[in-house]
Amino acid sequence: MMVIQKSILACCIGWVTMIPPCGAHPHNWVTMRSEFVANDEGELIAVNQTWRFDFFFSAILIAETVNEWQQPLPKALEFEARRMIQNLAPYQYFSVLLVNERELQLPAPDHYALQVVKAEGQEFLELTMHFQMTQPTVLAGSTVSWSVYDPTYYIAYSHEHADNVTIRQASNLSCSKQLKLPKLTEELIAYAFSLDQTERDTDGLGRAFAEKILIVCERQGESR
Repeated sequence: MMVIQKSILACCIGWVTMIPPCGAHPHNWVTMRSEFVANDEGELIAVNQTWRFDFFFSAILIAETVNEWQQPLPKALEFEARRMIQNLAPYQYFSVLLVNERELQLPAPDHYALQVVKAEGQEFLELTMHFQMTQPTVLAGSTVSWSVYDPTYYIAYSHEHADNVTIRQASNLSCSKQLKLPKLTEELIAYAFSLDQTERDTDGLGRAFAEKILIVCERQGESR
């Protein structure tokens, strides 16, 4: 069993319990934006992620962070961001990146930040991470698969719609994107709904409920 206590995302979420539209029982919500960066040769060179935590979790973590670090909020968030990144590292930052079904490992982010953002009169915490790939990967003629989920704990990660996935690319590369939702059985939903909010070993629910982003790239003027 994975040591969930190492993940900061599981340290506080037990206080927050809601029921999403699918009827399952995640411990909190994270809405995401992902950006894939290609160079002039049409190679993937960087991945950027932004995670926005739900309002309730954000409020709890802001209060806990200031109390624990005994620092003004901006400095406390710096310390908390460092701990988050350290705790996410053994789990590959909850990110699974495949190019033509070959998994690419994300390096440690070369920069990251945890900050408070305001939207619709409420405050949310956002974690941003920039991953500079150690080795460029050719995107032309490739299919990219991207999923983000906690393998040890049921948290609902969602891009919400395909517009929250962007490809910053060279002019000679054309990429399409598609957001695929998981196919869920009634048994799986019933199992998720039955879990207590404090349970850690959730039998792969994060992966089962994870959405998948598919990106297909071609050079301009070429067709597959």
